[in-house]
Amino acid sequence: MKTLSFALMMLSLISLSGCNTEDAVQDTVKDNIGIVEATPETDAKDNEQDINEKVTTVSPLALEEFLQPFDDYSWEMTEKPEYVMLHFTSAVVLSKEEPYDIKTVRGIFEENSLSIHYIIDREGVIHCWLPETRAAWHAGKGTFNNNERLTNAMNKYSIGIEMLAIGSKKDMAQYLTDEEYDNLSTDLIGYTDAQYESLGKLVRDICTRNGIPFDETHVIGHDMYNPAKTDPGELFDWSRLFP
Repeated sequence: MKTLSFALMMLSLISLSGCNTEDAVQDTVKDNIGIVEATPETDAKDNEQDINEKVTTVSPLALEEFLQPFDDYSWEMTEKPEYVMLHFTSAVVLSKEEPYDIKTVRGIFEENSLSIHYIIDREGVIHCWLPETRAAWHAGKGTFNNNERLTNAMNKYSIGIEMLAIGSKKDMAQYLTDEEYDNLSTDLIGYTDAQYESLGKLVRDICTRNGIPFDETHVIGHDMYNPAKTDPGELFDWSRLFP
């Protein structure tokens, strides 16, 4: 059953996926993750072939656990990836005791037809839910550097990475009351050392294979694209990624 809690949680990192918003109904969810983007151009298949020939489609660091069928969770990637976007997500709205159960989180994505390329669990294990030749539905509406080409279209130009994490009280205010947040185990808050280590390796691998500069202009947070979002949040230590 598609409940308000499911919709809110999905948007916890990506619009979910690392997304943080109070849009709850299914139609609004799909609009928010970028399904309003234009139909691929006529030369999309040619571009797709060029992309497929140039890069490995899945990081060798990741476990392949694809969301399928692909067309239910993504489009063909018709543009060369130019950015990596970071998110956080969890199932904390559904379970305060076990917010990082990967099966529950995956179920939220599946229930709401949301997607991400990679998700890093608390132990640092990297799961690949879509190959990089697919445009995941993770960025939603937004803009970056006043670039009209990217406005509401970042899904077509980015690789998305989710991390299982719970942000600060401020970051999570859309999802949890102050009392609910205060009752969480402190071990559940923020990011783990294993996640930072795996994230650094994964981002470098993605950037190297796709020719994306490894810098803070091309590796961005969801909140940089849409200020209404709060992920990866104020607890994320960017200096661990860019010392």
